[in-house]
Amino acid sequence: MLRAFLVLLVLTAGCAAAPAVGNDPDVAFAAMMIPHHQQALELSALVAGRTTDPTVSDLAFRIDREQVEEIGQLQGLLALRGGAAPTAMHHDMHDMHDMPGMADAATLQGLRSSSGADFDRRWLQTMIAHHEGAITMARDYPGGALTEFARTLTRTQQAEIDRMRGALTSGSAPPAPAPR
Repeated sequence: MLRAFLVLLVLTAGCAAAPAVGNDPDVAFAAMMIPHHQQALELSALVAGRTTDPTVSDLAFRIDREQVEEIGQLQGLLALRGGAAPTAMHHDMHDMHDMPGMADAATLQGLRSSSGADFDRRWLQTMIAHHEGAITMARDYPGGALTEFARTLTRTQQAEIDRMRGALTSGSAPPAPAPR
């Protein structure tokens, strides 16, 4: 996936001469997905010290690694297109919470103040909603340079949702999916 995306970025590099930030669906999708992924990193960082469930720890680690890689890919596209890479601080809170699946301040505080099985349940529910939001955003993307990225995101995050739902209903998740 990464290699294909990098090849695509090299092939589209000629498009970077004229910044296409206005109505470019690729730039708009990347600019929304970066802060969405940044919140997933924030959520994953909450796991350490709050859970004793190895499944939750494994999910958080996998989500962290995937989101870091994908943020880098999206920032690369924005750099090639002449757009600035957004950060959570560049979006006002209203815009952030209008994105599907974004956890609000009360949810984040509830996670910060919980631990053990209560934390696990809250975290899994929050991450399921967060991933469902990312899938909604990927499905709403009209297509372009990030079409394969959106498809891969949908596939991997749906697999993680399935694993998280399994962890919620059975108390332990099914085995981790094979690496992509």
